[in-house]
Amino acid sequence: MTTPTSESRSAALDAYIAQRGEHGFRVETRSGLQAVLVRRHPVYSRLRWIAGDKAEQRVVVSVDEHGKIAALPAQPLRW
Repeated sequence: MTTPTSESRSAALDAYIAQRGEHGFRVETRSGLQAVLVRRHPVYSRLRWIAGDKAEQRVVVSVDEHGKIAALPAQPLRW
């Protein structure tokens, strides 16, 4: 069994980001094998004061050495 190259792992991450982009997520930060995606509520600027961290959804996405995607909830931004 061969291990995926960094190019194929990056391509897997690109595909996942494109898929999540269709659901309203955008890239907050990105490296070769990891990214932080965020989706904000349409009225985020007002809702963040009332609902706090429920106004946006943040996800840390990474690709392991086998080319599998892992997506975990990210901590909310602290101001």
